[in-house]
Amino acid sequence: MTISGVLERLESNVDQLAESEARVARWILAHPQEVLSLSVRELARRAESSQAAVTRLCRSLQIGGYHTLKVLLAADLVRQETDTVYEYAEIQPETPFQAILKGFSQGVQTSLRATLEGLSEEQLARVSDWIRGARRIVVYGVGASAVVADDLSQKLLRLGYPVNRFTDFHLAAMAVALLEPGDLTVVVSFSGETSEVLELAELVRQRKVPLVAITQFRKRNPLIELAREAFFVTATEPTPRIGATTSILASLAVGDALALYLANRDATRAYRNLKSTEDAVRSHRPGS
Repeated sequence: MTISGVLERLESNVDQLAESEARVARWILAHPQEVLSLSVRELARRAESSQAAVTRLCRSLQIGGYHTLKVLLAADLVRQETDTVYEYAEIQPETPFQAILKGFSQGVQTSLRATLEGLSEEQLARVSDWIRGARRIVVYGVGASAVVADDLSQKLLRLGYPVNRFTDFHLAAMAVALLEPGDLTVVVSFSGETSEVLELAELVRQRKVPLVAITQFRKRNPLIELAREAFFVTATEPTPRIGATTSILASLAVGDALALYLANRDATRAYRNLKSTEDAVRSHRPGS
């Protein structure tokens, strides 16, 4: 099965890496279990490369560091060891449910940690500048990604930003057609290959409006090519799967981080708008 973790990143990107990094990547792919017990120096020596190349490889893969790489690798290996007769690896009726739940918990923790460690304050600052200066913000996501688009738009709305969230492509396309330079579009797609998302992203590019993507890191992710900025989501999920789980939770965490950054950057405005929106619905809360 395909894993949306570090092994998948290595496999899909090895041909685009510098040779010193590619040697490390190929060694990891050939000896994944051994890497877990190796230091950076030992890995570099066995791959006939350098410690600097290991560090650059982590950076190229948008991974926070060597320790995070090993955490992600361990999660990938645990999932690969799962032996199931079902096409959907998450269906394991012979496995005690507590063991399944523990594996799920570990996957969630790994995804959240790797995703949040991969965020940079510089990138959050650039995107927050666009949000604060936008006359209109369009947020778009379909399928499971619509959950993330909903949550992000609700947070931006409460903070007082002019946001419109769409799941219908036609409505989103019409909204994008009215955008002007200085406005902003945020799209959510873990795969980066959803046809509606890519079509909308192309419309945004034509409008010369910044596009922010929340997606996975892959060299061949077409959404990244169309985005001005991309927040990368790390998720350890089997394919096919029952439904998006860790990828959704990690994507939600990206939106949370952005909202936290915005709120702390302009605390007075955030407090005023959060208080106003809370007061507006207070009468619908029990005991108010």
